Amino acid sequence: MKLPWYQRSRRRMFLDFHIAEWDDSFLASFDPEEMAEHVKLANATAMTVFANTHTGLCNYPTRVGKMHAQWEKQKRDMLGEMIQALHKRGIDVVIYYCLIYTDWYWDQHPECRVVDGRGISEKEWMGSWGHPHRFSLLCPNNQQYREYALAQIREVCAGYEFEGVWPDMTWWPTVCYCRSCQERYRAETGLEIPRVIHWADPDWVRFQRKRQEWLVEFVELVTTAFKQGKPGVSVAHQSGTFSADWMYAPSVELARKMDWLSADLYGDRYGLSFWAKLFRSQSNLLPFEHVNAWVWPNIHEHMVPRSVEQMRVNVFSALANDGAMVFIDPVDPSGAIHKPRYHEIGTVFREMEPYEPHAGGIPCQDIAIYYSFENVYDVAENHKRTDGGEYSCGPKHWPGHFTHRGSSMNAAKILTWAHLPFGVITRKNLADLSRYQLIILSSVTVMNEEEVAAFRAYVAAGGCLYASKDSSLLGWDGTCRNDFQLADMFGVTRRGELRFDQSYVRPEPEFEALFDPFTGQWPATLTGDTPILVDPLPGAQVVARVVEPFTDPRGQRYAAILTNPPGRVLDHPALVLNRFGAGCVLYSAGAIECWDHPRLWGVLARLWRSLLARPPAFETDGHPATEVLLYHQPGRKRYTVNVLNVQQELPNIPIQDLHIRVRTDGASVCGVHLLPGGEELAFSVEGVYVCFTLPRLEYFVMVSVEYR
Repeated sequence: MKLPWYQRSRRRMFLDFHIAEWDDSFLASFDPEEMAEHVKLANATAMTVFANTHTGLCNYPTRVGKMHAQWEKQKRDMLGEMIQALHKRGIDVVIYYCLIYTDWYWDQHPECRVVDGRGISEKEWMGSWGHPHRFSLLCPNNQQYREYALAQIREVCAGYEFEGVWPDMTWWPTVCYCRSCQERYRAETGLEIPRVIHWADPDWVRFQRKRQEWLVEFVELVTTAFKQGKPGVSVAHQSGTFSADWMYAPSVELARKMDWLSADLYGDRYGLSFWAKLFRSQSNLLPFEHVNAWVWPNIHEHMVPRSVEQMRVNVFSALANDGAMVFIDPVDPSGAIHKPRYHEIGTVFREMEPYEPHAGGIPCQDIAIYYSFENVYDVAENHKRTDGGEYSCGPKHWPGHFTHRGSSMNAAKILTWAHLPFGVITRKNLADLSRYQLIILSSVTVMNEEEVAAFRAYVAAGGCLYASKDSSLLGWDGTCRNDFQLADMFGVTRRGELRFDQSYVRPEPEFEALFDPFTGQWPATLTGDTPILVDPLPGAQVVARVVEPFTDPRGQRYAAILTNPPGRVLDHPALVLNRFGAGCVLYSAGAIECWDHPRLWGVLARLWRSLLARPPAFETDGHPATEVLLYHQPGRKRYTVNVLNVQQELPNIPIQDLHIRVRTDGASVCGVHLLPGGEELAFSVEGVYVCFTLPRLEYFVMVSVEYR
């Protein structure tokens, strides 16, 4: 039986075609046959081609919009020619259709524009030199714009054959106060759209829930239109929504309306690993996609190419996390494609191809970071106004360290560094909490009743939680509780906040071994965060206490002129361990998962590991530059071990003699082999682990552990 297109390959390309029409030379050199031939040379098996672009211009003869002037002049249906050229070479086609950010329609229809809190309709800045605002913003609530987009979708579905669809920019670009939004909000709530941000104000939170709801409806409308027009097609929307903050209005419900998650993601290896694990757990279809421009450092550069080594790291990072890799070709204004880059991509795609039949399986993850789209905000935003101009140009992509986003990502960094098997989950995965030995709630302040009940049941049945700061303090509607909703589980009651954003964590004597090299006399520093003051409940065990700095860090008086050393030990706990049912909770009054030095990471790794009831799924003595990912393939009676080497400076220095131990849960191991070639590795069985050594790791190694 022929596999669906998205399962046939993990090697894909994406043609960025956002070229204006004011110069007759624009796109004059583009040759669809040449493009398709180079996609084949790159050893890619799928290509995303553009029906329209951010310019709003179409690459086909549209009856309800405007075709690019170059194709009008040449009297060509370029979309049809690209599809034909790719299909002729056996390459699957994904159609790109840009929503919301469409320049031509914005120019023609000012009544459909997004209006920000200042009452202004302006273009958004994104990656342009000197910060001109280039990106036009249309409101997804505007019925006139919706009808226009749906009419073009019907044209594309009726006129062309394709395997997938990639609608772009389906997110809220800012807080919109256009007539359509105001009238809709008034009709549905009887209220006016608020203008003051406050995450503990039910009026503001009600509006944010509506923004999430409206975006889900819009995405469902677009997805349904494509699937009705082209039955069997798979649809992925631009999924950068899920890596951004509250402005984009991400939600679990939004992810459910997309067949697979796909976004161009940039950053260091830890961030990419975090988003890969989130995308995998939220995708309805696998593999998810990691999209990356072949230019460096991101899509806003036009000429500087990534090195082959950088592309290799991206490719094997996607594969190791059970994803597909998509490289973007930023086509030149002339229409010329960057031919040498296709040859370089072909080099790494040919290295990737032999591993594809062995990829995937059930992730073996002992720890889960619980990520909440309702908590992707910063309390520092409270009391700021949307009509002050600060929020007129989209979200902040890079999370603050002590936000839920930032602290969750730092927790993932520590787990990766410590080689502890972990994944990233959301509300979508509440029914599967029992799969994990430990779940990390990093400042998950907002929780609904379903989440509270699920975590109670999970811990009562024997699971363990690590929870920090104000987790569970706010209800779904933004209502602030008198105490944590999970206070009895945490083993504490909330009193308030510490005065300073610098304090210390002092271990109690019986827990000092976990805090090495820190002790009661020499506690660990917590800087930049204000701990919550809590009192322990009867039966809870204090693991560490809060220590104030010797003097007020904000004042003139000092003990040491250069530093703020620890002073008075408070009665209030920094860490509390509480038994609840058959499980336990480690509560932290400060976001210690934001610690940013290996000596501190070691403390957290030991604390988290101490909560595991059984040995982790794997262990390794690998260098911190390595990451291990383990999958179970029960149908093939084997485990696959994916091992990445991602060093800060490339090319990598190979790592020799890497020792790995895999927990096989009692299965009788009959062989350990390097994939894809099948070379045999010597192994031994030590208790619950099968143990083997990788003689050499340069960039990526895949190993199979077979059992009877």
